[in-house]
Amino acid sequence: MLPKPPFARTSALDMFTPAFQGYSSFVTLGDGVTRVDRWSPRFGLVSLATVAALAVICQLPGKVSFYLIPIAALSFAAGSIIILGLTIFLVAKKRPRTGASISLIVLLPLILWSPMVRAAEFAHLGLAAEFGVGQLGYSSSHGSDFIVYDWSVGLAGANTFLIHDVTDEIALPMSKHTHPSSSEDGFGEECAGKVKRLVSHYYVCSF
Repeated sequence: MLPKPPFARTSALDMFTPAFQGYSSFVTLGDGVTRVDRWSPRFGLVSLATVAALAVICQLPGKVSFYLIPIAALSFAAGSIIILGLTIFLVAKKRPRTGASISLIVLLPLILWSPMVRAAEFAHLGLAAEFGVGQLGYSSSHGSDFIVYDWSVGLAGANTFLIHDVTDEIALPMSKHTHPSSSEDGFGEECAGKVKRLVSHYYVCSF
């Protein structure tokens, strides 16, 4: 009579997704299987790359970003609650390294949010200035010295513009401008002294 195969105990986490098996290794002890707590940044890095790509896509005007922004925000909020619960469960099961690894799915994007958004703005700038894509349109009222690209994605109260000002006066209060306001196509009143500099003569104005 053939001996019975070893019985492998499984948990709810084992059945959650095979992808999480990469966080732990198995050690056979007698007729059972015991998980070994192990650290891995893999899923945190994948999450970071995904959020970074979404940060670029959500800056591009159009229907995709209009719908994607609220969907991505709600998905991240719901996912954060699930990851928090899973982390607490793993720590309670005395697997803190695995729990810390899982928590990086949420923590890495939050910690690196500002540099990610900055990098997304540079990518958007390259698409708009070099290839003429990534904006609803542009207007120029002073030759090539003052050009405005419409970066608005259509959400209420989220008017965003990329401004190329060779004189850099858009970064100064309106009272210090030497050029007439007509040369700034009305953006001087809204953006003067309220812009964020990206690089060289490029600024972002939101109102």
